[in-house]
Amino acid sequence: MRGVAGRHDGKAARGALAAVLLAVVASCRLAAQDLPAIRTALQLAAEGRSDSARKLVEAELRRSHPGEAAYVEALYFRARLATYGDSAERDLRRVAIEFSTSRWADDALLQLAQLAMAAGNPASALTLAERLRRDYPGSELRARAGFWAGRAGFDVGEPRAACALLDSAQAEAAGDVEFANQVAFYQARCSGLAPAPPPAESARAAPAPAPPRVDSQAAVSASAARDSNPTARPAAAPVEPAAVAAPRTRPFEVQVSAARSDQAARRVADRLTRAGYATRIVASADGFRRVRVGPYETIEAAEAAARDLRRLVGGTPFVVRTP
Repeated sequence: MRGVAGRHDGKAARGALAAVLLAVVASCRLAAQDLPAIRTALQLAAEGRSDSARKLVEAELRRSHPGEAAYVEALYFRARLATYGDSAERDLRRVAIEFSTSRWADDALLQLAQLAMAAGNPASALTLAERLRRDYPGSELRARAGFWAGRAGFDVGEPRAACALLDSAQAEAAGDVEFANQVAFYQARCSGLAPAPPPAESARAAPAPAPPRVDSQAAVSASAARDSNPTARPAAAPVEPAAVAAPRTRPFEVQVSAARSDQAARRVADRLTRAGYATRIVASADGFRRVRVGPYETIEAAEAAARDLRRLVGGTPFVVRTP
């Protein structure tokens, strides 16, 4: 009976995710699309002819080449027209990671955050929405990302951070009365809360690096050699191995979780380390400690690791580029 119930719950969850995506598609502004085929597909979807809409988008994907603007746009709208949340998530992640400089990347991150909330993963939704706000400071979606991040913040037990995000969303609403009312509804939960604490210690300026270590014996020997042979050119100073910057050949990591405390982040990192993963904790100015594994040479390897990590720890691990 448990297996039957699990399959039923899974189907219900996928149906809910599909409903989220289709509702968003119905509200799309057609003027924002470049490809006539995409505009036609969205019109068909609004009329309830979703199968025909998906066929048009698939045909556009086959005609274009990966990396072209037409390909990225078609990939993005294939996700928006997807029947199931898992296939939509796969396409949206490709847009956000492989084509992070495209005009659709910030929108893809917002859709991923909404999908994560619909799937009951507020921690992942918070991470995705905050990433949009951090990586795309000029995006017109910053306010909406702040709104979803604020909602997720309440769900993960961080009400002060949630209220700060909602305040930012309200300030950035730019005269959108309906949206401002949505934000105000959740801001009502902020009444009586103390102000958010200052940034974490890790966000403060790092101390100045220590001066390089000098081998006193080597310095004495070099001085004696110069005294015995004044015309000799001074020997080049030895280079510390750590001072040589190695080329970056493994640019992908998988972000597994984000936590407010070192203790919570360490618990996740220790579990991953015991499971055989190379793990690190990244402290950011927003106060979160992000647990990441890797690095990986290709996005395919990183995606495979993300799938394994979902089975191991749950949530929604996702691929990020290392800085």
